Amino acid sequence: MLTAGMADALRERGVPDPAASLAAELGSLAFRNAFARWADPANEQGFADLARQELDDLRAATAALA
Repeated sequence: MLTAGMADALRERGVPDPAASLAAELGSLAFRNAFARWADPANEQGFADLARQELDDLRAATAALA
């Protein structure tokens, strides 16, 4: 549901498919990874910092593919 909502929002902002769907899937994955790290009792970082790190890692990974 979150992924579909993100894809719809991207499409409403003019991002065509399949890019909107792919970006939503990747964004959802980054969110889930950040949430899992944030929920870990040993974690001391805020959710926003963890989400930013996940997105930075995603950017680096996609740049490496280019």
